[in-house]
Amino acid sequence: MSAARPQSRYWFAGLLAHTVLAHATYNGARVLISYRTLELGGSGLVLGLMTACYSLVPLLTALFVGRLVDRGYATAVLWTGTVLSIAPVALAAVAGNLGVLLVATMSLGLGQLLTTVASQALIPQSYPASRLTSKFGHLTLGVSIGQTIGLPIAGLVADATAGAPQISGALWFMTGISSLTLIACVVVMLRGRTPHVSRAEAAEGVRTPWSLLSMRGMKPAILASMTTLAAVDLLTAYLPLIGEQNGLSVTAVTWLLTLRTLASVLSRMVIGVLARRWHNLSLLWTASVLAGICVIAIPFLITPWALAILLLIAGFCFGLTQPLTMTWVSTLSDPANRAAVLSIRLAGNRLSQVAIPSAASLLTLIAGSGIVFTISGALLVLAGGVTWRHRYERW
Repeated sequence: MSAARPQSRYWFAGLLAHTVLAHATYNGARVLISYRTLELGGSGLVLGLMTACYSLVPLLTALFVGRLVDRGYATAVLWTGTVLSIAPVALAAVAGNLGVLLVATMSLGLGQLLTTVASQALIPQSYPASRLTSKFGHLTLGVSIGQTIGLPIAGLVADATAGAPQISGALWFMTGISSLTLIACVVVMLRGRTPHVSRAEAAEGVRTPWSLLSMRGMKPAILASMTTLAAVDLLTAYLPLIGEQNGLSVTAVTWLLTLRTLASVLSRMVIGVLARRWHNLSLLWTASVLAGICVIAIPFLITPWALAILLLIAGFCFGLTQPLTMTWVSTLSDPANRAAVLSIRLAGNRLSQVAIPSAASLLTLIAGSGIVFTISGALLVLAGGVTWRHRYERW
């Protein structure tokens, strides 16, 4: 499918606004859901399973969604994902038991998948290859900005009154923020319509998932991406537990997580400069290894200042990994399969977000909550080593 040219220069600004608002919601709501889980009697095991279930439905549907987008339905997918980024947050606010909270968590995870696939695919459908890295950088910068503002807002609203944190009230506030994405969606529509491709026509150029995975570079790119996303998820889910065990307030924990996202914002602002000075794959493997070392150290350095330094370094590295792997996989395939390879990358992310938290949560029963950081950090170092083997390739 040929790339559709934007009909208005404002549509991309709308997409960036949508990305900021949506990811402010995801990040803020997810840490609030962790606290809501604890309120409803959930343990460290339940926290890990809740984190895994957030990614379960997206894991099963990612490739199907990618095929829909490749056929020209990106804006329809974006609208659906937007609705599923609003309603589940409200449901979490009124959830009276862990079962309802689980449904809300899984629905929100599906909403994030839909908006992410659609947003990423609109870029190669709208711009030439020479502008992809820049546009992906802008998009991931929007993700980091959203995460940066979402966490402190959630924490401040939850701690706004004296006494126990008001988690349900904060979730309602995040529902209001998420609702603003509907306005941003209207602006994205200024882009113009992408021609739809029939199922029969699309089938002619479709490659199987195994064929796409067999392309050189796909597996290490996906491994680097999936270990990073799992690490971010585990930080978001388990830092509240570590903080609670060591006397840190909700506000302190949310601000520590905010430092991580601020560092990601900074790295995405300077990624172009870094890429001109160093090989992309050198940046990628170095970022994975350094982030892994910092994550492993978290349970051993639990003072606020030490945690702040570790999260700043890890956040800077996390910020580099995602746009680098996004550009890597998007340049490996032809236009008819581009959203599919991006979806496979996201499916890999979701697989890691299901498998790693599930395994880590079981191990907490034996080794305590600190084990999740050891596992996550070790996998990041492993991913860095795998990428290092490809360091002389060009892309």
